[in-house]
Amino acid sequence: MTMRTNIPMLAVALLAHWLPAAQAQDAVKGRAVYQAVCIACHAPENVMVSAPKAGDVKEWARRAGTDAAGLRQLTDHAVEGFGAMPPKGGRADLTRAQIQDAIEFMRQAPNKG
Repeated sequence: MTMRTNIPMLAVALLAHWLPAAQAQDAVKGRAVYQAVCIACHAPENVMVSAPKAGDVKEWARRAGTDAAGLRQLTDHAVEGFGAMPPKGGRADLTRAQIQDAIEFMRQAPNKG
């Protein structure tokens, strides 16, 4: 193999190594926003609010689907407010990226470990 053919392979290997780390960082950021803001209505224990609960994969999929367009629409609703949910969950200082990270965190199945 020449150096020229090794460069794309190296790039793919680095990306494959970096991507899970980036996703893990987003999950950590999403968890922090969830714990600071979203938990009030999205906690699994909260039976008084009809908001989808953190870790309820089926309910989140029903509301947003599993593709990028569904996540975008769900993020739009969270940013702009939807039904009983105030814009940005009542925290005007949150960015769209922070809200999306929190949604992605809540859409995950709970860690059974």
